[in-house]
Amino acid sequence: MKIKKVIPYILLFTIMMLNISGCTRKGFTKKEDEYHKAQKIAVSALSDAFYMVKNKNFNVLKYKKHDNWYLFLFYMTTDNAPQYLLCLVENNKALWYAPADPAMSMGFGVNRVKYKGKSIYFCNLNTSTWIPSTGARKPTNYTKMIFEFENGTKLIENVKGDKGYIVIVDGYKKMKDLILYNAKGEIVNRYEDIGYDCYECKVVGFKSK
Repeated sequence: MKIKKVIPYILLFTIMMLNISGCTRKGFTKKEDEYHKAQKIAVSALSDAFYMVKNKNFNVLKYKKHDNWYLFLFYMTTDNAPQYLLCLVENNKALWYAPADPAMSMGFGVNRVKYKGKSIYFCNLNTSTWIPSTGARKPTNYTKMIFEFENGTKLIENVKGDKGYIVIVDGYKKMKDLILYNAKGEIVNRYEDIGYDCYECKVVGFKSK
């Protein structure tokens, strides 16, 4: 008799848990759908822009959502030289892309785009860095980047396991330093290592259909 009394409560608990998990799953799927939709819009626009290039593949290294923006850092492979491209999708429309300088021997680089009162810093991240004193390479294992600007502000970006980074800051501040750390809290690289100032990217607008 006791078992019969308990069974309805077990069934009720099971139904409640299924409903909760269903709600969570629906919310997650919606976010994923928004991301995939924006990615498809970006890839379609880039494919049209590079219509003369054969055998194109677009690999997402990093993406970031900011208000109505979706920013994608793509690694476009072709039969010829590959390219790194930052693409903006705003309100479900691809507006522009920016060809970027890739990370070289030091394992990182700094590109910048200015858009609507924001500075967007981005680049791919390599898995190893060159040690000038020995000529050897060592793993980067980047986990954290600290951006320092001339007005005294700082921004911390977590990049553990990432193949690239996208950072958005208010205004057009000049960067003073950038420090990249590994999981042990050691400094792997800093801004002066790349030997040049950040690369100002030229934005290319998509032709409206």
